[in-house]
Amino acid sequence: MKKYLLLIATFALALSAAAQAPHHRGHGDKERHPDITEIVSDLSAVQKRKLEAITTESKNRVGHLRAQQKAVRDSISTLMDADGDHSQAIFPLFEREARIQTEISREMYTTKVRIDQVLTREQRQELRSSAKQRRDKKGSSGKRK
Repeated sequence: MKKYLLLIATFALALSAAAQAPHHRGHGDKERHPDITEIVSDLSAVQKRKLEAITTESKNRVGHLRAQQKAVRDSISTLMDADGDHSQAIFPLFEREARIQTEISREMYTTKVRIDQVLTREQRQELRSSAKQRRDKKGSSGKRK
């Protein structure tokens, strides 16, 4: 039982710290990700329209999910700062935050698959190569490992 409580307490502290940490990977005032049309050459007008629709829809959905996630994290933070035992209220919030993060990850993957369906094999390779170069560049500057 003590191990379980220690695990919960550790998770709670980590989640609290994560909620207060600045967001990364293009959120807020951070570096924005380039538009696919800026990366991939030889896109047809139809491809551009489809990609714009896919990315706009995804950005809206992820933005909505991130707003929900922030509200849950704010509630967790408030309960963590309050005196007393708020286990009955806080544990469901931990679970809700985890479900929202799963939904965000699922949305991002679904968007990737939908984008891949619009692009040709060569265009997908060009997109992957550019993404790898961006990751390598960030890794070498110490921003991300």
